[in-house]
Amino acid sequence: MSRSRSALVLLSAALLIIVSSCKNRPPNVPDAPTGPFTCVPDTAYVYSAIATDPNGDSVAVRFDWGASDTSDWTGWHSSGDVILLTHTWSDTGTYEVKAQARNRKLQSSDWSAALTVRVAPRPPAVPSGPDTCFKDTTYSFKTVATDPHVDTVAIRFAWGDGDTSNWSPYVATGESVAMSHAWADSGNNKVTAQSRDRQLRSSGWSDGHSVWVFTRRPPNTPAAPTGPPKGGQDSSYAFTAVAYHPNGITVAVRFAWGDGDTSDWGPYVASGASTTMSHAWATHDTFGITVQARDTGRALSQWSPQHQIIIRPKDTLRIWRYQIQSGVAESNYSSPAIAADGTVYVGSQDDYLYAVNPNGTLKWRYLTGGVVRSSPAIAADGTVYVGSYDHSLYALNPDGTLKWRYLTGGDVPSSPAIAADGTIIFGSRDKTIYALNPDSTVKWSYPTSGEVYSSPAIAPDGTIYCGSNDRFLHALNPGGSLKWSYKVSRDIQSSPAIASDGTVYFGAEDGILYALNPDSTLKWSVTTNGQILTSPAIAPDGTVYFGSSDDGFYALNPDGSTKWRYATGKDVNSSPAISSNGTVYFGSDDDNLYALRADSTLVWWYPTDYQIESSPTIGPDGTVYFVGYDGYLYALKATSPLASSAWPKFRHDIKNNGRGGGGN
Repeated sequence: MSRSRSALVLLSAALLIIVSSCKNRPPNVPDAPTGPFTCVPDTAYVYSAIATDPNGDSVAVRFDWGASDTSDWTGWHSSGDVILLTHTWSDTGTYEVKAQARNRKLQSSDWSAALTVRVAPRPPAVPSGPDTCFKDTTYSFKTVATDPHVDTVAIRFAWGDGDTSNWSPYVATGESVAMSHAWADSGNNKVTAQSRDRQLRSSGWSDGHSVWVFTRRPPNTPAAPTGPPKGGQDSSYAFTAVAYHPNGITVAVRFAWGDGDTSDWGPYVASGASTTMSHAWATHDTFGITVQARDTGRALSQWSPQHQIIIRPKDTLRIWRYQIQSGVAESNYSSPAIAADGTVYVGSQDDYLYAVNPNGTLKWRYLTGGVVRSSPAIAADGTVYVGSYDHSLYALNPDGTLKWRYLTGGDVPSSPAIAADGTIIFGSRDKTIYALNPDSTVKWSYPTSGEVYSSPAIAPDGTIYCGSNDRFLHALNPGGSLKWSYKVSRDIQSSPAIASDGTVYFGAEDGILYALNPDSTLKWSVTTNGQILTSPAIAPDGTVYFGSSDDGFYALNPDGSTKWRYATGKDVNSSPAISSNGTVYFGSDDDNLYALRADSTLVWWYPTDYQIESSPTIGPDGTVYFVGYDGYLYALKATSPLASSAWPKFRHDIKNNGRGGGGN
């Protein structure tokens, strides 16, 4: 019996243990929450907790955010899941963040250990101030702190070199605070700022403002400024300077104009960047322009070498000038033509043909599809013909409307000639000489073996003379058949001039001026020391004038002997025009238009700002018209009209007909 009772006691104890083990238990205490522990007010932050249940039941958690603020319970999660919850503090302070778990039996764990979270004022804005500084020089920086929860804040700066400023006095939130600092060593430093409220609760440090600190060195001495070498009194001219700093920091420049006037300092620009300023001189003389640089620490460079400008006296020759092209100086080859009503027609590098009234105002302009190097020609009915680098010859009505356009296979630099019957003859870079009827239909075409830059000249008997880059001067019958051709050693871009006895004068890139008889035999030739791109002009006494790229302007007797040579400062690629009083006008690449007497004495020279390769023309009242590389059409005072000679100018007459025997 006793043995049976003992067994029963043991069985009862085992059953009690089994029942006890099956009883549900609460979740385990979570670990301390994880998440940011330094925060700012009014910003949402995410925190996490992991809750586990010993029975593997689902769990929910809630957070105690401190200051009697407890979240609601989350939804149910599997035991061991990471549970996330977001919270925003509205005020600064130190908060103990804890988590608690419960299971579906609503059994709760104890609260977890706390995560201490410090909610501090917002950091100030990134300090502002110079990016580059010099050692041992004081510079000012400022920042601003905005805290909606307090009325006043104090600010301090950390200078990046181990030094931190004292706290500033309290200022209204949103008010800027400035402090100064000098660095003792060169290098890169990050300037940051911190704020605190009256409860001494400090913000984190702001983002840094990078400051490079250099040993003080002045800017390098600038090079001489760049700008025009010549100008006119009381006209403004622009000059450009570039300054460098050995430390690569920003620099400003100023100009000394050589007349006792010095400009204000320009804006600070990157090292190596350019600065442009303008100046006008009240007197005529030669002036030396220099430039000086300074850096942000006001260290000064030495003054640069001089750029000299020659300022000419007030203009007494110019009647007017009209700008046919703006911007950078470019080659303007087109030579003016003058209509019966005084309208001046001329082409430009800006793709337009311009019509300018006799008083210098614009009448109209017509846009082509390319550069207009060709010189316009005016027909008896007023039609204006001109070539363009869009491969076309244009026919325009006197009112500027398009009459027709003829398309060739290449650019048309050649200037058209107009025959007595109205036929228009011109060359193209497609290696062809064309003859068109006034209605634009092709009368004939003649193929050459080279591009045609030369402009045709028509003799009184109708023979057409034209050079080509195939190194031949071609003589064509009025019907377009070859009469003869004469070969030289280099390209021919010069346009022929025809004397009263039929002699044909032309130049070539071999530097030789040729005189041919009407039967193609060589009458004589004269060699210069440069290319001859100009077209000769013939005076009433038979004197032949032309220019060469050897800087010389030549006068030859009809027998080819040299009458005289006038030296200019650069190449002479402008063809001459001869007035009735014997004055000869021509331009030079030395930027001047010259007026010489028949004995080579200088009447006057007219300076412009850039070279002159356009050929002048002379109006019925003696006015001299020409175009410069500076983009202006000029009208200068003179009194004698164009000479009555066999070929007194490029394209023969003021209408640029290119036809001998037809008058001027």
